Amino acid sequence: MANNYQYSGRRVTLAATTPVASGVLSRIRGFIGIPLNNRVAGESVAFALEGVWGMTVAVQGVVPPIGTILYWDTTGSLLTIGAASDDYPAVKVVTLPDASGAFDGLLLPQGRPYGQMQS
Repeated sequence: MANNYQYSGRRVTLAATTPVASGVLSRIRGFIGIPLNNRVAGESVAFALEGVWGMTVAVQGVVPPIGTILYWDTTGSLLTIGAASDDYPAVKVVTLPDASGAFDGLLLPQGRPYGQMQS
């Protein structure tokens, strides 16, 4: 292995810019993922960037089918179906949401906002 290897990138440690709750999809410093601990603004938090996680979708009256890509709405700080030009692809639906909106979602690789050229 190359001698400049740091770590796998599956998790990163970031300083929370706002309070975060363990297990709740969040966006911190440009990364979309799952904080592994509760933290207040300014504290460091381990942040998962991959995997399948239980989460909820904040779309009223719409049940996204399996395989739907949900976007991180930068204005509302929540998941949405459909995207504006400044929203990030964040999660792929793995199981159908139940009546409360709970479902399993696969975190997508970090990318650019919807509508911008992906590298």
